[in-house]
Formats: sequence, C-alpha cells, structure tokens
Amino acid sequence: MSPAPVEAETRGGLPARHRLVWVDVARGLALVSMMIAHTAPSGGPAGVLNLSEFLTAALFAALVGVGSALERRRYGAGRTLVLAAVRALALWAAAFLADLFGAQVVDILRHLALVTLAMGVFGALPRVGRAVLALVGVALGVWLTALGTVTVAAHLSAGLAPLQEATAPIRAQLGNVGAALEITDPEVLMWTASYLTAGPYRLPLLLAWALLGSVLVASVVRFEGVARVTAVAWAGAGLLVAGAGLAWSRWHIGEFPTPYTASLADVAVTGGLVVLALGLCAAVVPAHLPWLTDPLAVAGSMTLSVYVAHQAYLGWAVGGWTVFGGALQPGPGPWVNAAGTDDTWFNLVVLIVAAVLLPLLWRRLVRARPWQRGPLEGVVGLVTGRIAR
Repeated sequence: MSPAPVEAETRGGLPARHRLVWVDVARGLALVSMMIAHTAPSGGPAGVLNLSEFLTAALFAALVGVGSALERRRYGAGRTLVLAAVRALALWAAAFLADLFGAQVVDILRHLALVTLAMGVFGALPRVGRAVLALVGVALGVWLTALGTVTVAAHLSAGLAPLQEATAPIRAQLGNVGAALEITDPEVLMWTASYLTAGPYRLPLLLAWALLGSVLVASVVRFEGVARVTAVAWAGAGLLVAGAGLAWSRWHIGEFPTPYTASLADVAVTGGLVVLALGLCAAVVPAHLPWLTDPLAVAGSMTLSVYVAHQAYLGWAVGGWTVFGGALQPGPGPWVNAAGTDDTWFNLVVLIVAAVLLPLLWRRLVRARPWQRGPLEGVVGLVTGRIAR
C-alpha cells in the first residue's frame, strides 16, 4: 500500500517517469473491494459482493509483488531490497496509526509489511523460481492451516529450543534486555495464530499472491507498454480457476466456499480472482475507458493515505474520536446499523466517494513533490526518493 513505484527508463523499456496507470486502477479496485468487505450490509444480487471477502487481502498482497517487480526492473536487486525495508517500516508505522482509530476491522498492514520485506529478497529470483515458490506458498498455507495452530506452534517451539539454549549465556549477560529477548511458548502460539494458521490473513498465502503478482506483471509489461494478449490470457485463466473453485464448492457443500479458511476451494477462488483482476486491469486500462478506470486510478494512486483515512472514518462511525482529551461522538445516524456496527450502505457510498475526492482535493492543494503523492506517501517518498536517486 505504499506509494506506487514508477516504472521507467531504459531497463524497464518505458518512457522516463511513466506510471503504469493500470496498476493504480488495480490498487483502486482493491480499495473498493476492501470497502465492500468492511461495510456492505449484504452480499448483493446472487451474493456477488461476497467475492470481495476473497479478493481484497490477496489483491493487496499481489500488488506488493507487482510493485516489487517494477522497482527491481528499474533499480536492480540491491536498491530494491533497501526500498522494501523502508516501505515495510512505513507500513508497520501506518498500522500503529490506524490502530488509534479503533475501527471494527482486522488490519492487514503488518502482514503486508512482512510480505514487502520478503519480496525484497525473493523478487530477485528468476520468474520461474518465483512461480514455483508461489505454488509452495499456497501448499504451505493450506497445510499449516490444516495442521492447526497448536500443532504448528509446538513444532516451532521445539525448533527454536536449540537457538534459545545457544543464546542463553549472551542473554544472561544482557540482564533485563536479554530476558525480554527470550521467546516463550505462549508468544510462539500467539505469533503462529496471528501470522500462519488462524487467519484471516496467513503469511504463506499472502506471499504466494505477491509472488504471483510479480510473475504476472513481468509477463505483461513489455518494451512497448502492455502485452494485452498475455493479459487477457491471464484474466481467462483466473476466471477458469475461480469458477472451478466456486463450482466445486457449490457441488460439494451447496454454497460459496467460506473465505479466510485456506480450504482448497477458498484458495482457488482467491487466486483466480486475483489473476482475473490484474489481467483485466492490464488488458482494459490501455484501451482508454476513462469513465470506468479514472476514478479507480485516482484512489489507487494514494492507497496508503486512503486506507488509513477509511480506518479513521470507520473508527469515528462506531465509537467516535478522542481529541486533546475531548470526545467527538458521532451519535445515531446512517453510519451505524441497529446492531451498532458499521455495515451500512451509507458508509460504503461515503468511503468510495471519499476515496476519489480526497486524492483529487489533495493534489489540487498540494503541488510540491513528494507531498503531492499524498500525506503518508510524501513521508515515505522523502526517504525512497533519496535511495532511488
């Protein structure tokens, strides 16, 4: 969700300072999907809005891979790794900022920070290697979830025991600091549940989608722009895989697969939708459909700031803000339903409209670089700009 890298110069084959608009459109689509997942009070016609539960997190992760691949083409593996570390730190800091608002959502920024850092390393692999590693990530995510949190945590604790013993003398000399560095079994259990097995976000699967995104963008970005035939082929493959997952689930249990469960049907639908979304964006956006793509591109060009702003709004809607010791309470209104949650059509409309209008207003008022990219994007740009130069 950090500012989109700019694909450029001779190594990438595109004009200097050229921005891949279809990537911004994909980011905007991820934001809209997230807002639907967070606030839509129903699944809509035939439950089509429920697909946002499968698409959102995976598409954000895939876009991390897209950005990593584009930066590596421009800057090489070394600087891309440094940029990944900066972006990961920025995402972690933004997660703490988002926590202050108390929104009723499960934040994904910390997971994406780890995925960003991992892609700084794995992005240097050749395309085939990344594709194979993506398959390994999918298999690992499904397998670890099937094993269960307690079993995986027990194996991790046993594996860490030799390291703990080897570092015991050093930690003893460090006193209280060394004691704080000791990893206890409850901590391993909590980390396992939060990042590997219990969901809704699992690192092996998120990393798999990021690797998949890096493979896809490498295959569709060419010296003349975007290879639309390849993009359409990716979209078609994604549609087939997602359709197969839905059909299997309908036949097997009579309904949609349950999202965030890491079942085979869930993974098939999720992976298929990600490929479908990225493939369509790469194929359709260059065809110049501004009435469809421009609003999404506007939102997607300021993703991190829009994401945190949406957390701030939802936190206000359900509980209000505390500012300088005073409370700003929303009171009753269309921003909460009868159960006191934020699942309302009013919130969905407000968030989508604001996702377009806020970036437009910001860019009209702020012209200086890197702040024109967005408030949070500008902070990150101060550091990444120096590294890029």
